Amino acid sequence: MPHRSYFLFRGRLADIGDWDAAEMWPGQPRLDMPDPAFVWPADHAWCVANDVDPHWAGIGADLSAIDELIANPDIDVVPADPREDQPYYR
Repeated sequence: MPHRSYFLFRGRLADIGDWDAAEMWPGQPRLDMPDPAFVWPADHAWCVANDVDPHWAGIGADLSAIDELIANPDIDVVPADPREDQPYYR
């Protein structure tokens, strides 16, 4: 992706809160880094995409997984069609 730099981390999704503790390179802490831009499991069954200037995160998955997210009252989810303008706060 142009104009962006990324680090590749491998690990358990359950450890995502600790990923920012990783070093930028040996002996150099990452300090305040943004949330991961892309997250996906080894089987690539789903993914989450997040920009460094986020007001939303895109999630690609099977329709059944998307339906579960939409039905969850604890999170704010709106469906998005990649052929349409993406949702944004007004």
